[in-house]
Formats: sequence, C-alpha cells, structure tokens
Amino acid sequence: MLLNDYLEKLKNSEFKKINKPWLSSQIANNDFFSNIYPDEKIEEWKNFNIKAIIGDKLKVLENNISLKIDKIDETYNNLIFFNNGVFDENLSEKKLKDKIKVYKIKEYQKKNESILKKIYGDISKYSEKRLSGLDDSETIKLLSLNAILSEGVVIEILPEAVINDPICIYNYVSSEQALINPYVLIIAKKKSKIKFLDLTNYIGKENWTNFFYQIYIEESADFHMSNLGLNQFNNVNTSSYNFHLEKYASLQFSLVNKGNSKKDIRVFLNGKHARTRIKGILLSKQKETNDVFCKITHNAVNASSEQEWRMISSDNSKTSLSGKIKILKDSKNSSGSFLSKSLLLNEKAKSFSKPELEIFEDEVSCSHGASFGEIEKEKVFYLQSRGLSKKDAIRFLVLAFINELDFNDNNLEKDIILEIKRMFS
Repeated sequence: MLLNDYLEKLKNSEFKKINKPWLSSQIANNDFFSNIYPDEKIEEWKNFNIKAIIGDKLKVLENNISLKIDKIDETYNNLIFFNNGVFDENLSEKKLKDKIKVYKIKEYQKKNESILKKIYGDISKYSEKRLSGLDDSETIKLLSLNAILSEGVVIEILPEAVINDPICIYNYVSSEQALINPYVLIIAKKKSKIKFLDLTNYIGKENWTNFFYQIYIEESADFHMSNLGLNQFNNVNTSSYNFHLEKYASLQFSLVNKGNSKKDIRVFLNGKHARTRIKGILLSKQKETNDVFCKITHNAVNASSEQEWRMISSDNSKTSLSGKIKILKDSKNSSGSFLSKSLLLNEKAKSFSKPELEIFEDEVSCSHGASFGEIEKEKVFYLQSRGLSKKDAIRFLVLAFINELDFNDNNLEKDIILEIKRMFS
C-alpha cells in the first residue's frame, strides 16, 4: 500500500486500534496527517527538503519479515538483525544472552512497566524549545511517523556487563521504493561497558529509511556507537539519535554521513560528570544533499562535551551542519566545544556550518569554530613532483584531511577509503 493511502486509512480509523498504549493521541493529530514532513522553513530542516527528495511513490511494507534475504554478511559478528525494519530473532546472535537481552516493546512492557517513561509517546518529549519560550513540535514529525508505524525493539545491556567485541545492529534493506522504520530503544544498565556498530546495508533502491534510536546510559556506564551505511546510493536516509546520560556515564558516537542523508542527534547530559565525544564526517557527491543537526544539552554540574566534524563536498552537492551546545541553569563547571572543517572540491560544491551556543549559567567553558577551504594547489604540485597524478594527489590530501579525526574504528576507516575512491572514479 502506498504511504499516502496508508496514512489516509489510518487517519480515518480509531487511534486506539494501533494498539500502542504509550502513544498519546497528540502524536496523530490532524496537523500531523495534513503534512507528515518537517517544513523546510524550520531551522533544523532548512537544508534538507525530505519531501522533494523522496517523491510520492513510496509504499509501506505490511509484512516486511517475509522479504527474501539473499545472503547474511559474515563480515560482522554479534548481530542484532533487522529485515527491512523488522527485528528477526532467528538471524540474531544468541551467545550473549547472559549479558544482553532483546525484546519487542510490547513484551518488555509486561516485564517492566517503567519502560513507558522511556519510550517516545508524547510530542513534548523532544519538541525543540525555542528561545521565545514556545515548543516547536514540527521538528520531530518523523519521530511520530516512526512511532506509529514501527513495532519497536528494546535492547537491554545488563548491569556491569562488559562486551569488548562490537554488537552489530544490522539493518538489511532489500525492498524497493519503500518506507523502512526501525525503532530501537537501548538501555545500558549501571556500570556496563559496550560497543555498537549501527550498520545499514542497502540491497534495494529508492527506499526511505527513517531510523529512530532512544538510548539511555545509566550511572557509570561506558557506551560507544559507530554509524555506517553501505551501498546507500539511490536511497534516502533520515535518522534520529537521542542519548540520555546519567551521572558519570560516558558516550562516544562516531558516524560517516553520506548520500542523501539527514542525521538528527540529541544528547542530554543529565547527571554530574556525564561526558560525551562526537566525531563525524559528511561526504557528498554529484547532486546529493547531506545534513547533520547535533545538539548537546548540559543539565548537570561538571558535564563535558566535544564535537568534531569534517565535511567534504564535490561536484554539485551540498553538505550542511548545525552544532548546538546548550548549558542550562545550575550546570556549573560544564565545558563544551564544537569544531568543523569543510573542504570544497570544486566551484559548484556547497557547504554550510553553523555553531550555536545557548548558555544560562556563568561558571562554564565553551568554544566553537568553523573553517572552509579548497585543496591547496601548492601541496598538489608538491605531490605531483614526487610522481603522483593530479587525481591521486588530491585523493591523498582528502584522506589526510579526514584522518585528522582518528576514528580508531576499522569499519569506518575502510568505508571512508572506499567512498573517497568512488568520489574520484
């Protein structure tokens, strides 16, 4: 069924038939159904017009799990497997059951009613609070769309569990012209230590993947996550990551954003001495639009955050980045930093970077910076004088520019090298 027809059918049915008691009727109000897409007039979406990119032929898969899987990729271990947005227990790893549990949300609700406080069910939870005092819920319409259409999965890391080999959340997308809506709620219990690779492998084409992650990192837990998409060409991605940190919790998040892709990242440092470090690369080529919004909210004393970004735009493409640091009242001794560097590979390529600070406390330390530039001709000439072609010289300089981030992640580094090769092929 086409997405527009499915939503029209849903609009005319009773909301309670969705059978998700945690969802407020506010989520599916008339305004939502009149236009499910965030308006490009909204600050966070002005550089990414999702409606114009995806067209109007998308369908909703009503029986996703039956779609054929050609072959499981054996490159990655410890899989939590999603077949076109639907969790597949049979293809997921079972050896780590003593450290990690996976439930469907309805199952977990029966086990622990407190889940209702964590799951997204009300637009007020992530609505953007403007300086005017108003709450803007237009920014999160895609969260509501995801919550309505997706069954949802809870991943629980048990207290004090230590898992050194990364858990791979493997999103397998083999559909054609479909909307895929994985919703994942992760709870990293007290003093746990874990690494995740959030991987999407696009086998099909002309899909729209609309991912929604809510991640709760409890006291003294150490949480690492890397995000990567394979074969994303001819597909569109929008993703939302919402991290909540308690006291002494630590988050490291690394991502490679490429193709027609929009990432919305929100980090809430809610406990004292909570800390986060975010590193990301935005890569665009041909006519692609690549956008990231990243906001870190300090809501406790001695919280710290770092954002470091690199952007590369080639051909007639565009990269854009908005990085916000918000320090609330009573968050003394907090520190936050934002740095982005952008490289333009030709005259038609575009890049935008907007650092922003909102500070409501005196005793804090914040810094931000953004730079834009082109490949230095002198360096290209020097490498050519050492026997490299002009194309190879530029490619090496681009890789050196990216390597400043030092991801220390083999999966991301291999993909970056491959993507740069494609840029120059």
